[in-house]
Amino acid sequence: MPNPYRRLPPLGALVGFEAAARLGSFSLAADELNVTQSAISHQIRTLEGHLGQPLFLRTGRRVELTDAGRDLLGTSAAALETVRQGVRRLAAYTKPGSVVVLMPPAIARGWFLPRLPAFRAAHPGIEPWLATLDTEMDLSEAEIDIAIRLTPAQEVGARAVPFLRDDRAPMAAPELDAAFARSPETVPLVHDESPDDWQRWFDAAGVERADISAGLNFDDHAMALDAAAQGLGVFLGNPVLAKDRLADGRLRQVGAHVLESERVFHLVALERTLHRQSVRVLWDWLCAQAPLAEG
Repeated sequence: MPNPYRRLPPLGALVGFEAAARLGSFSLAADELNVTQSAISHQIRTLEGHLGQPLFLRTGRRVELTDAGRDLLGTSAAALETVRQGVRRLAAYTKPGSVVVLMPPAIARGWFLPRLPAFRAAHPGIEPWLATLDTEMDLSEAEIDIAIRLTPAQEVGARAVPFLRDDRAPMAAPELDAAFARSPETVPLVHDESPDDWQRWFDAAGVERADISAGLNFDDHAMALDAAAQGLGVFLGNPVLAKDRLADGRLRQVGAHVLESERVFHLVALERTLHRQSVRVLWDWLCAQAPLAEG
């Protein structure tokens, strides 16, 4: 396979050329780059040797660009500015206090975001970088500091702490509360993609219902909670993730039966990552705030 970079000039020499061409002086370029004038001259000669043509006309102490030099100045200035801008953007990935946290959208919206202001007030120097995906990633290969996921620690050198059990209970807007209590077999239902579905709940509650699969479907738990709060049906939701909606009355937990789940979300991080102070502070806070830690 041919090397696509074979014809590129030495990039270090391109920096010296761009400075000298822009400033019109080898000595000014040397001052700007904090190198000697002879170093700039060497870079220019190297570049001209690679390209096989002169880039400057040397007339005594003055230098002037050739036509080729003027052409290359435009190209090199634009290319180096693109690289400079790209390097500046990288600072966001290494800024002090940044901690990348991966969690499912339902936990992010229903549990983490409501508590984030309190965390920021207590730890203003730490900035969580939140990634919301249901997809689980290998922490040894991904740029993730802490993950909340169903799979416990499988990576070498990882630590896992139980975080949240995915229990489910029927929840409805106040206007559907009495209707569900009176005839749960006819009230419209809302579904998400959890395996702890309505069929299991009706079986456990001893209620017969023929059309359990009917109703609205969402792939996001928080959206399903919002749909239930708008009176579109009864949703089998996680009481922890619905806490704010239950507290302000938008939702009511209806029916006496809670479907206990074997699905447990875990906090997971690599031991080497926990050596970073900012990661360890957020990790300890998450462990202390975890619903399972609260009992």
